[in-house]
Amino acid sequence: MLLSMPVGKSAGDPWCIGYFVDNELSWGNETSLALAALVSPPEQAAKQAFVDDLKAKYGAIDKLNEAWGEQHPSWDALLQHRKAPNEQKALPDLLAFYARTADTYFSTIRKAVKEVAPSQLYLGCRFAWVNKTAAEAAAKCCDVVSFNLYRRTVANFKPPFDADMPLLIGEFHFGALDRGMFHTGLVKVKDQAERAQVYKEYVEGCLRHPQFVGCHWFKYQDEPTTGRG
Repeated sequence: MLLSMPVGKSAGDPWCIGYFVDNELSWGNETSLALAALVSPPEQAAKQAFVDDLKAKYGAIDKLNEAWGEQHPSWDALLQHRKAPNEQKALPDLLAFYARTADTYFSTIRKAVKEVAPSQLYLGCRFAWVNKTAAEAAAKCCDVVSFNLYRRTVANFKPPFDADMPLLIGEFHFGALDRGMFHTGLVKVKDQAERAQVYKEYVEGCLRHPQFVGCHWFKYQDEPTTGRG
């Protein structure tokens, strides 16, 4: 439903480059989403999909039990089970389902964006915390992969994938206490003079980087005077 909003507005507008979809999702490590599915209730869709994948791979529950060191009496018993398996023994299957989850997320959104706004770019989900598997899924499906990078420089930034594709910085900033807000935000500098200097260096580092196509300052409108949180 959210993607219906651009129709008649920004979709097809030559001034609209594209869309970020979601922001700073927590991707955990490369098994977290699979483990979360396994400890979910039996009606949870991801858990059902994972168990279906395991059925297709192992056929008989006894073969899964042997691989995982478990004692599930049936596939339905596994579906009802709410405890995580031994992570090392189940690792290949956990990694495979995590990759499937990430691929499904990015490919589903790409399809929806292109149906509604085929002339605009899919700019990803603005990674703040990401692992290699999730980033590789984004690189396969996004037109541009976006990162929120709160650091002093991005000149030597290396994305967690090997694909040679455009990158975009969704957020960065620097804060000082000599004037303005009573909080520095995430990246503290001494004063406004240093703030201007590191801003310049950050943007120049972005310009020199072979993959970055732009960066967005966070943010145009001020935060609360005393800071967030």
